This record gives sequence, structure tokens and C-alpha cells, in this order.
Amino acid sequence: MKIALVSVFLENDQGYLDDDFMESVICKEDHFYHRIARSLKMEGHESTVFYISNEKELKKFKHKYGHEIIRVPVKKFPFFHEPLIYSSELVKQIENKFDICYLVSGYYVMYKVPDMFDYVVKKLHNKMPIIARWAGGNQKWLFPIRKYLKKKSLSNCDKIICSGKDEISILKEKFKISEKKIAHMLNPIDIEQFKPRTKSEIIGKIDFDQNKKYFLYVGRLTQNHGIEILLDVFKTICKNNKDIILLLIGDGWMYEKIKQYIKKNNLESSIELKGRLDHKTISYYYNISSALFHVGASGGMPNVVMESIVSGLPVIAADGTAANRDLVNEQDGTGILVEIGNKLQLEQAISKILFDDKNNNLKKSDAIKKFSIEKYGKEMSKIFQEIIDQKI
Repeated sequence: MKIALVSVFLENDQGYLDDDFMESVICKEDHFYHRIARSLKMEGHESTVFYISNEKELKKFKHKYGHEIIRVPVKKFPFFHEPLIYSSELVKQIENKFDICYLVSGYYVMYKVPDMFDYVVKKLHNKMPIIARWAGGNQKWLFPIRKYLKKKSLSNCDKIICSGKDEISILKEKFKISEKKIAHMLNPIDIEQFKPRTKSEIIGKIDFDQNKKYFLYVGRLTQNHGIEILLDVFKTICKNNKDIILLLIGDGWMYEKIKQYIKKNNLESSIELKGRLDHKTISYYYNISSALFHVGASGGMPNVVMESIVSGLPVIAADGTAANRDLVNEQDGTGILVEIGNKLQLEQAISKILFDDKNNNLKKSDAIKKFSIEKYGKEMSKIFQEIIDQKI
């Protein structure tokens, strides 16, 4: 089958998806959109990944996995405090050319009134099967008009993919979506890329000191990801332990603010900003670290947590999200849950990781089976066939 994998998230920064960024980063990265395309290719499907963009020109690119990427321009229409966005060109590129449309950037379907998710579903749901990936979101943002639009759009989808159990409950209870329309699936992870390695295997691949204890954050450097509490806790811990280093991998609007904080508090030897890195390099940092932090309030199924678990790295995660509770469990060795914003619990978790050797021996066999690319492709193929059979 021919599958359109569509990102309905519009980047905020003009030029974020310019030609250079598309060619040097997007076409070479291992983002989960492209892991989905790779998993579907294993089952004989042909995928095209669509990105909507502020760039004015429609342009086609080739990903390293072989599938096509199409960058499609959007149009904006002023609407109160936020513009409406739509793209007749996106619909034109998909309509009558694909067997199934899969809207993969699920976390963002919550936040616009209406957004590209609503627009695409409205234009295409009577013409082809539509699958949506639902990654939750903050329900407090659902004013009546938002709830009405999302409920209507979700109801018009043929299948909704959820990666967390709480998201299934929200769909059933808040939006009255039939359980038959919902499928529970974890995002695919490249198990070979994120496999456990010893520190000796990493020598020469990245710069690190084997005598230091590294703690890792991977993700956007934004406020809802718990960056401030990490900085405050490490400021305290590093006074008494000079062998601990916090590595921050990623970019975002807080980058310069964090840089200034490090300089102001003389933490240059204890906190390192690494910027945006490719997935292969990130996998090496998983291998040299003592734990990964995922302590913010952001929703959805966190790929970095799954990558960490597959790599054999414990996770210190926020107890405030059901996705973290689904994945992280101290009893089975995958990590430690802490209350959002609780500095004492965070400090205690760090101490436990540092001084309790049992927390460095994760049980990975079940995790590897759950997260595999092959498993995802097989399960999606069954869903595709089920939807097509229902349409006949």
C-alpha cells in the first residue's frame, strides 16, 4: 500500500525547515516519523513523509532510508490571538495518490482552533481512510469550541493510535470514541542503534572522562520539560561532588538562558550544553551515563525514555504523566519515578542511582520486544488491512 505519513505540526520559527536544514538534518535523522516509514517498508508498504512549513516553496527530498519527503507550504488566516492554518496543496498532494493517510504528529492535534489536523480530516475523510496518532495533551486547554472540533475530527478518523493508557481513557471518556476505533501501540525504536555498550566501546566516538559520573537530559530546552529544577538540583549537588556532570542535549528558546545560568553560577565544569545531536551520537551518551532525566510535565509517549530503557540506562522520570508510569518502574529496574517539581525526591533519586548498584542492572528483554521497529510494522499492516476490508 501507499501510505502518506503527515506531520500536522507547523514549526514556529520562519525558515526552520529551509533547504539546508531539510538536507543536512531531516533527511539524515532517525526521527520516529522516519522509523515508522522504515517499519512499513519492511512489510512492503511505500511511505511518503509530509512536513508542513512556513517555507513558500513545495519541495521534495530523499531520506537516507529511501522514502520521499515532501515539504508543503501552508497558508495563514488571522483569527483572534492565533492564526488558522491550512494547506490546500497538502490535500492536493495526498488526495487520490495514497491508499491511507496517517497523521503522525499526534501531540500537536490539541493546540489550534482549528488546526491542520482538523483541516486535513475534514477534506479527506470521505475520500480515503485516515489514521491519527493521538498523544494526549493538556486537557485544561480544551475550551468548548476546541473540544467540539477535536471530537468531530477524531470521530471521522478510521483508527486512532495511542501509545499511553491514559490517552485511551481520555478518548473514551472525554471524546466518546468507540474502543473499536482505538489501538494501543508504542513508538518504534531502533534497537540495534540504541543497544547497550560498555564505556570501553565508546572510547574514540565521543569525548568523555571515564572517571566522571554523567547524568543526561535529551529533549527540547523549554520550560515545561523541568530544566529549571534540574539546574537548581545540580547546582546544589555539584558543590559536594565534583565528579558529577549534567549533559544537556537539545535546543530551544531556553538555550541562552541556561548558558547564562551556568556562567553566573560557575558551573562550567559541572553542566555541559551539547546542543542538537544526531541519534547515533545520542546513543553513545546513553551508554556512558548513569541515568536519564525526564522530569517535566510534557505529555505523550517519550521516545527518549524508551531509547534509554533499550540502552540499559535507568530513567529518573516525572510521576505526573501516565506514559512515564507505563514505562518506568523501580521494581523491574527501569528507573525511579519522582513527583513533578519535588527537588528533594529528585536529589534522593540521583543519590540512589549513584550509590545503589542494583539500579544499574536493567531488565531489558521485554522492553526490546515491545519497542522494536519490526513489531510496529507488523501491527500497522494488520490495522491497514482491517481498515481497507471495512471500506470494501
